[in-house]
Amino acid sequence: MQRILITGANRGIGFELARQYVAAGDALVFAGCRKPASAEALHELAGQAADRLVIVQLDVNDAGSIAAAAAQITHSAGALDLLINNAGINPRGDHQSSRMGSLSAADVSEVISTNAVGSLVVTQAFRALLGAGDNPRVVMISSGMGSMQRTRGDSYAYRMSKAAMNMAARVLAFDEAMAGITTVTANPGWVRTDMGGENAVLEPEESGSQLRAMISGLTLADKGRFFNYDGSELPW
Repeated sequence: MQRILITGANRGIGFELARQYVAAGDALVFAGCRKPASAEALHELAGQAADRLVIVQLDVNDAGSIAAAAAQITHSAGALDLLINNAGINPRGDHQSSRMGSLSAADVSEVISTNAVGSLVVTQAFRALLGAGDNPRVVMISSGMGSMQRTRGDSYAYRMSKAAMNMAARVLAFDEAMAGITTVTANPGWVRTDMGGENAVLEPEESGSQLRAMISGLTLADKGRFFNYDGSELPW
């Protein structure tokens, strides 16, 4: 049985991945979320499959929360086979991290800290558990908006944060401290979630299913690659 941690699992593609892994019946899923008390969908899922889903309080911006989550999972499972760094934020419209003329250093920094720095320090905290796992993999849920080749002029902080996440995944792939652990970046596509919006072109079920297929085939030969949800490769 796979031992999987998914951050930001209370909504969007994180929840969909948790739901699909639980439904498949061959995984123990640790569903990380910042506020478990309000994660109604996760609690409903846990009620249906208590032996396959454990809700974990995990705030990627809080070192104490990360350490406590690592201790909990160490006690419960002793190892991890897959870490999916999915937690993130994407302010929209005229938010002060998005558009020229209204940018705020504090708001830009918050997005980068949550999306990029958070995923890096979470990976660091769970490195030992991954090292004890079977075919251990780290998947950074990034975005096509993090590709420098495909960028355009809006969403400054979000694009910067995902480009930074991409670089973190790339560095992790070549770090001797991560030897034996496959680290990749993945774009889930434009998914119809709270973050993606109602105009998105993919249903969560489709993105989640294809992401899981891509993840299942990962080997050490894939370290440092940037995948689309369908398994094709994206430009940096």
